[in-house]
Amino acid sequence: MNLVTRSIGTDYHTRLRNPLRFFSELLDQPAWVAGWVFALMVVNLASLAFWSEPLAKLILVVFMLSAMLMMGLYAVFGFERILGLGHVFWIPLLGYLIVQLQQIEGLFAGYLLVLSLAIGVSLLFDIRDVWIYWSSKRAQP
Repeated sequence: MNLVTRSIGTDYHTRLRNPLRFFSELLDQPAWVAGWVFALMVVNLASLAFWSEPLAKLILVVFMLSAMLMMGLYAVFGFERILGLGHVFWIPLLGYLIVQLQQIEGLFAGYLLVLSLAIGVSLLFDIRDVWIYWSSKRAQP
């Protein structure tokens, strides 16, 4: 029994999926889902436009960590609702952004507001998806 089988149970394949297939499976989803994911990527990568701001660097680091976690989750579980856990790092980031918004002005403040709204909406979807995933797993014998 390998490490993957021991850690997630024998009902999953012991062979990991290629994380790059995530994008092809994303395109198989309803258009609004692919569009939403693309919009999240764009709004997070827009932090590069404010690179002189330390907070922009933090945003990019959290985005990259989330992407790596998401690819790891995809490799193990496939394109399932559990992928919402990939945004777990966004929870403390959102709190920090809200606090920082009170002290920042100008275009960067506008960007942080848009990013905060996008992250907040995404986290609502993620919480719902992860809840549905775990609920369905508990219902199975």
